[in-house]
Amino acid sequence: MFNMLLTQNSTPILGTCAKLLSYVMRGIYMMFNAFGIENIGLCIIVFTLLIKLLLFPMTLNQQKFSKLSSLMNPEIQAVQKKYQGKRDNESMLKMQQETQAIYDKYGTSPTGSCLQLAIQMPILLSLYYIVSNVPAYVPEIKDYFEPVSNAVCSDYEYFNYMDDICSYDKKDDIKFSELTAVVKDFEKTEGKNEKVIDVLAKYSNKQWKNLEYTYANMNEIVSTLKDCSEDDWKNFEDKYKGKELKKFKEFEKTITDDSKSQKFINECNEYYENIVISKKDIRDVYNFGPVNLSQTPYNTLGWAILIPILSYLTQWYSARLSFANNPIDADSPMASSMKMMTTIMPLFSLFLAFTVPAGLGLYWASSGLFQVIQQIILNNYFKKVDVNDIIEKNVEKAKKKKAKRGYMANMLTEAAKTNTKTITNNAKTDSQSKSVNRNGKIKPGSMAEKVNMVKDFNERNK
Repeated sequence: MFNMLLTQNSTPILGTCAKLLSYVMRGIYMMFNAFGIENIGLCIIVFTLLIKLLLFPMTLNQQKFSKLSSLMNPEIQAVQKKYQGKRDNESMLKMQQETQAIYDKYGTSPTGSCLQLAIQMPILLSLYYIVSNVPAYVPEIKDYFEPVSNAVCSDYEYFNYMDDICSYDKKDDIKFSELTAVVKDFEKTEGKNEKVIDVLAKYSNKQWKNLEYTYANMNEIVSTLKDCSEDDWKNFEDKYKGKELKKFKEFEKTITDDSKSQKFINECNEYYENIVISKKDIRDVYNFGPVNLSQTPYNTLGWAILIPILSYLTQWYSARLSFANNPIDADSPMASSMKMMTTIMPLFSLFLAFTVPAGLGLYWASSGLFQVIQQIILNNYFKKVDVNDIIEKNVEKAKKKKAKRGYMANMLTEAAKTNTKTITNNAKTDSQSKSVNRNGKIKPGSMAEKVNMVKDFNERNK
């Protein structure tokens, strides 16, 4: 689960969109921080509200299209039924023309809501990356993870060697399970700071305990490793070659040399203190009431399970309100698919919210809540608005677009004619300039001279 997400999305569209939206998230965080409030939960809720307000005009247009679709669909289905089974070109062309006439009647097009969806999709996907990995997009939060990340990046290579030796020697006098768990957590981070922070941002309570235990008990771990015989060390060396062998020998000297091993233990003790302090700061930022937003509800249960439940209820109720505003004929082919969507999508949201960090679940829950409020407002709005007024405005807008397209087409045609005349005139000028010398006289043997000779011949033989 930890390695599903990158530090920041780097794709051209989503990466740029996420970067721009991250400034909004950071601005919200800084605003709360100015009042002494540092809380990811509040930032996510306000962030979700602002995005909903930003997308409201598009949502309104989509609702209008859905409203008109409930009126158009019976007419479109009647046309489709009229030409059902007919596959000849003439019938297909007539069906297309009659269908387009229905869209023209309502002042819309088959792609009426596609533009809104095309704009919204990158934004919604970008929000997923931001909310699921806040430290990557808000530097002030990332700073809390830096001390822990620096410790892990500094010692991770040594931890790998320790884990290999302990696994080989099967030590029974000390538990190495915590160390092994830490090594496994960061095995795909390649020792890079940003990737380590990605893992830490989703750390569970148990994982924090494993990390703390490893650093707090480094004295005991080193002491156990010192008991390894020379033959054991030689066997370990045989596993490594080249640069890796050189690094392993440095590790061996650090462990077997008393002064170096003590220095390493002291450094681990300092790191342990930094980890404890950073952990407290991180929890203060990520705790939303009794819920730690970096934790996964599936692993922690407790109060955290309220977030997936709220996510499901708000998504389900929002869908019901949406279809209450735009009823679909039970005989319509869309009816069964839309009914399935209202059932499956909220359940899918419930499942995901259980298996991802609670912060992402809070985003879905708050998004669903604002969607419910927004849908209630829209439903009341459409009750007061005459659908004929919407159609009239749409038709008028469509006429203006057609007129504008016609005007642009005429401009392009005129521009093409002008370019053609210019090319023709230039060609004539070039031809004439090649037939005349510097004194303005016709050049011997030129095309102009031959034309004049033909002209003179014709004049003489009239």
